[in-house]
Amino acid sequence: MKRLFSRMSIVRKMVLGYFVIIFVPVITFGFYHNHLMYQSMIEEYAGGKQQIIEQSYANLRIDLLQISSNYGLFQHNANVIDYLNGAYRYNWEYVYSYQKYIKPLLSGMLYGNDHIRDIRIYKASERVFTAPEHIIDMEALPSNVREELRRLPPGKGLWFCELSESGEWKLAYYQNMYAERFSKHVGVFSVEVDPKLLYSFANTLSNEGRSDVYLLTGDLKSSPPGAREDMIGKMLERPFAYFFLDRKSLLVNHLTIEELGLRAAVVSKTEDVFASTAKQRVWLYLMIAGLLLLLSGIYYMLAVSVTKRLSRLARHMRQVGENNFKTLDHRDDQDEIGYLTYTYNSMLQRIDELVNNVQRSELLRKESAYKALQAQVKPHFLYNTLETIRMLAEANDDREVAELAYSFGQFMRYSLSSDHEQFRLSDEVRNIENYMKIQKTRLGSRLTYSISVEADIRQIPCPQFILQPLVENCIVHGLSTIRRKGAVAIRITDDDNRVRVEISDNGAGMPEQRLEEIRRLLNNRLDIKEFSTRDSGLGIYNVSERIKTYYGEDSRLEVDSKPGEGTDFRLYLNKKGMNGHVEPADRG
Repeated sequence: MKRLFSRMSIVRKMVLGYFVIIFVPVITFGFYHNHLMYQSMIEEYAGGKQQIIEQSYANLRIDLLQISSNYGLFQHNANVIDYLNGAYRYNWEYVYSYQKYIKPLLSGMLYGNDHIRDIRIYKASERVFTAPEHIIDMEALPSNVREELRRLPPGKGLWFCELSESGEWKLAYYQNMYAERFSKHVGVFSVEVDPKLLYSFANTLSNEGRSDVYLLTGDLKSSPPGAREDMIGKMLERPFAYFFLDRKSLLVNHLTIEELGLRAAVVSKTEDVFASTAKQRVWLYLMIAGLLLLLSGIYYMLAVSVTKRLSRLARHMRQVGENNFKTLDHRDDQDEIGYLTYTYNSMLQRIDELVNNVQRSELLRKESAYKALQAQVKPHFLYNTLETIRMLAEANDDREVAELAYSFGQFMRYSLSSDHEQFRLSDEVRNIENYMKIQKTRLGSRLTYSISVEADIRQIPCPQFILQPLVENCIVHGLSTIRRKGAVAIRITDDDNRVRVEISDNGAGMPEQRLEEIRRLLNNRLDIKEFSTRDSGLGIYNVSERIKTYYGEDSRLEVDSKPGEGTDFRLYLNKKGMNGHVEPADRG
């Protein structure tokens, strides 16, 4: 069988493969997939139905929010609060205020929103004048509502919903009203809502009567007529999802109306949705079988044309060699073989270009080396220019400009030094002195500084720029925001095991939360990606990581700060970690 199959032409192989690999499995899979598709359609329909219900609920929430937002028009109305707070002494003043300010506001809300049936304000003070039907005594407020309102914080309202004995829903919104910045309770704002709002919501869920809608209390202890017990049990088991009943013949979508403490259940018959597809499935099977037979002949004819182009492409591939990158002539076909031929020709052209670009790459490498040499020359031009400025300033007897040019030149020379050059702690301190001289010239009498070195730091190896970021942090973030004179103090001491560098300022300091974030970052308890660098911190983190890498994990950076008093940085450099960085010869 293997020998026979190897002798078979590619066209016959494609036809045989079509029947063995495609035709028979497709027919078998088609019936199985149809069953799965039917089940999937039910699930998709249920999910789509759930989304429609949630969208209707979102519209209801908007209506409820519009109704509850009317509270703000009363709470933030000075005339209403004065009225409820008993700001008037005579009844005619209350009547005048009610007629001029409060009644027009009530009328505008009643006629401006069709869902509002009535608005009432329950006054807390007995001496406040009673306005019939709208401003009444607190005693008229239902006791259960009054207890719930007592537990609510300011700014929170309460929706009260219950089913009356006549079978009509009663819906109202309550919220406490306050005076004197919410320190004194002066009344309760109440809006009675037309139950048509709930009936309209239920009618939307029913899809013009195609589904049954049930409104239940949130605890599901009481159920309306027609609600099945197994449905209620399922709602308790699956409070946040739809489910099926009676072998998926009934679909139950439900959700919780949190504001009103209600549950809405929508029951739909799945057979009404998929009844038309059952008859079409038989015809679908017949069409698939006939179509596959028809495609078999068409596929055979297409296979012949495909194999010709594949054979031609294969022959050309065998001819490609080291000195032969000639492309294959082909038609501008838009199918896969045409794209394959186009890509193949592009690959040949690319290989030819890469071979020809070897010499060009060598020239570019030499040009890059030349540019690198130019980059080394430019810093020397900068140093020479600064030295010329210093000499001219000294010639003109301008010592301040001369010293500034000298300090800046030394600072730039240190900053632009090669990464491979070895540095000592004394070099870093000298660089800080130049930096502070520049800042002193810029800030004048607003800045004082001191550098106290109580240790021999001439032979202590040091990575570049471990002090300058901390000193710059003191000036930029500590002293720039204060009006009093700023001071920066740098003190270096040592003992048998470590060198201690302390940098402090008397600036604005850091808030406690920011200081805690920086400490957590330095102790690797906070990811650098989660750390905000709006104010400072990234440079401090880099200094901490560099000294740990250079001097060992026993080395560390500590930060103390108090708002309004200043910030202290303390670096502890382990002497044992310095041994691997000391040069055998002195730098001089």
